[in-house]
Parts: sequence; structure tokens; C-alpha cells
Amino acid sequence: MIAALYFIFFFLIYFPLSIWIIRKSYRFAKARYQRGWAGGVIAALIMYNLVFWDWIPVVLMHKYLCETEGGFWIYKTPEQWVKEHPEVVGQDWSTASGYRVENVRKDFGNTLQRYWFGSSVYEEVVQRTDVDFTKTIGKTENKVIDAKTGQILFRSTNFFRVSEYKFWLAEPSPRYGCSESALNGVTKEFSRLKQLVKGVKNDNQF
Repeated sequence: MIAALYFIFFFLIYFPLSIWIIRKSYRFAKARYQRGWAGGVIAALIMYNLVFWDWIPVVLMHKYLCETEGGFWIYKTPEQWVKEHPEVVGQDWSTASGYRVENVRKDFGNTLQRYWFGSSVYEEVVQRTDVDFTKTIGKTENKVIDAKTGQILFRSTNFFRVSEYKFWLAEPSPRYGCSESALNGVTKEFSRLKQLVKGVKNDNQF
């Protein structure tokens, strides 16, 4: 609803008002200084930055965070881990078998949860919504961790641009954040691990 109202305001009120102000500024500068284009450009920049001032900083910051911190990493493959832990083979780690959720930290804009599948491995999910000064960029970090050793098997860090009403800040569809692998890499590898633990090689139910 807020997004729709913002959209209506922009295209029915702000955009026509901006055109009117730019034309007035152009005519004033042309009549007084013989530089109509200068008046039009200055007015256009002012009207643009009144609303879109955060677009370029947010896009550049999102790109920088993805390039320097975002991505997907594998430290130990599912095959390697299962080979080192043969005692888990035959267990059912699907969500249908039940799993335990542990809320380690939960405060405004910052959560940390652990999803236990069996007792040997858990997935840790950290979410933040206050990464940048405009509170537009969110961060999600996923880790699959060996519960006994604390070793990270694989992890991903992803950054998203999310805005309820500033449609120019939101990511174009499909919304992968930094990349498809940063979004789905941990889920795919964890699914493979669950299949190997259960002893199923071709199962798409995870």
C-alpha cells in the first residue's frame, strides 16, 4: 500500500511539478543571464537529489560489499565430511523428520539462529538489516558447521537491497543479491549432504 501511494505521488505530483520547476528555471535563466540551459540543469539536479540522493551511494555500496565480502565458499565437501563420519549414514535429516531451532540472538535488525539437523551438524543463519546508513542494504550469512569440532563446512555471505517504497533502490528481478551462488550455494550443498547422510543419491525432496 505504501509503495503504491509513493508511486502515485511520484508520477502524478512530483514528476509534473519537477518538469514545471525546470521549465520555469530555464526561462528565468535565459531571460536574465542568457543561460537557460544552466538554470534548467541546476533545477533538475535539485529536484533529482531531493528524492534520489541515496540511489547512487546505495548501489555503489552494495556493489562494493558484494565484491569484497559477498560470495560462497566450500571448506569441506559433503563427500569428505560423510567419509570422516560414517556413523551418521542412514540418519534422516530432512525437515519432515523434525529439526530444532535455536534462537541465539534476536534483537531489532539483528538475528542469529541455528537449525539443528541431528546432533552432528547445524546451519547458522545471521541476518542484519542495518548494514548501510540508509538501512536499505541487508546482510545474510549462512554457515553449515560441524557441531563437535566447530569447523565450517561451507558458508555464504550475501547482501540485498530491500526497500518497501523506494522502488529505485530495490534490486531488479530475479533478486539474487550478490549472486545466485551467494543466495543458494549453502542450501544446495547442505541438500547434497542430507542426501549422502540418508544414503540417497538422487532425491529432490530436500
